[in-house]
Amino acid sequence: MWLVLLIGTPFGSAAATNSNAGQLSGQSQQLGIRSWRRIVAGVGGWQQQARCRERLERLATSTLGCESIQREAIADLQRLVGFDRWVWSLADPETLLPLGGVAEHDYGPRVPRALELEYSGGDFAAKDVLARRANPAGSLSTETGGDLARSPRWDEVLRPVGIGDSAVVACRDAQGCWGWVVAYRDSDDRPFRGGDLEFLASVGPALGAALRRGLGFTPLPDRDAAKLSTTGVILLNADLRVVDTTAGARAWLGAFQAAGLFAAWGMLPGTIYPVATRARAGRTATGAHALERMVDGRWVMIEAAPLEERGRGEIAVILRAATPRETFDRRCRIYGLSPRERELVAALVAGLDTRAVTERLFISRHTVQDHLKSVFEKMSIHSRREMLAMFSAPQDRR
Repeated sequence: MWLVLLIGTPFGSAAATNSNAGQLSGQSQQLGIRSWRRIVAGVGGWQQQARCRERLERLATSTLGCESIQREAIADLQRLVGFDRWVWSLADPETLLPLGGVAEHDYGPRVPRALELEYSGGDFAAKDVLARRANPAGSLSTETGGDLARSPRWDEVLRPVGIGDSAVVACRDAQGCWGWVVAYRDSDDRPFRGGDLEFLASVGPALGAALRRGLGFTPLPDRDAAKLSTTGVILLNADLRVVDTTAGARAWLGAFQAAGLFAAWGMLPGTIYPVATRARAGRTATGAHALERMVDGRWVMIEAAPLEERGRGEIAVILRAATPRETFDRRCRIYGLSPRERELVAALVAGLDTRAVTERLFISRHTVQDHLKSVFEKMSIHSRREMLAMFSAPQDRR
């Protein structure tokens, strides 16, 4: 029995079901889960690869949202590369931690353990590692020398559900890494080969650019929801199980996409586990954190730190409204603004008029207009008012 898990992006959908349409949950029926398709082949010829690459590059210039882009692209990759189950999570480009995403696989309740093992630092083909290295694609079979059992993630989570090899590509463009495509083949299928990985690596930049552009076409935060943003705390034990939560934390958890599904499985939103794992390992000087957008458009900063004095290995996770600077930096990255364009937008968001901007930045009024024209084009807008509305969301004006 196949379980199809759709872990929604901040702008997508989420449900769990199986291949029997008659047994779909009410939530799944409303979301229109598609039937299972088995696709296992090998990477196509150079002409097929070129056509697929062209289609993916066109997505980077489309006006589709993230989930639509992901589903269009994954269908092309399945046809050309060949795989059944998959995960496509978004990324925090600063910390390289996974955010929400879309997926079709059958280990949903084991996602927390999979993420914990992957981000503990001892596994193979980890997403954050691939995002940093020159070659953005890899596979478990290649990284382990063909001995998949060397991967704790495969041995504990993937092997029990019949998954064999796993291939990963970082969706990375000039502005950073925006997500990862993880493709799975069954245990009785051949592993991913060099040609498969080379093609995935070649389309990584186009996938990254498409995701980044899709993130720009998202709704503004709900004004009423922004007023209700309060800080929340989640206490986790050494095994990353919930010990206690505050009312503020529960309010935030309800705003994550797929909140009902996560609650039904007795787990937290997936982003929290790698943040907590990184905090427990103490491998970052800047602290463990990730910035994610909620279904209502708000931005939440997820931070974690170990409670050392208690000596129980517990971890405190903080959920709070992101600051204006944190959201400003992310938006500038999403729209690919240059350093000078960022300075201009920051001045305008701060309330400066054109004359004050020219004096602060030591540029002419004509140069201001040229920079604004470039910003408008990158943001697909037509006026200063639209720009200010997108950068000065209700949550950021508190």
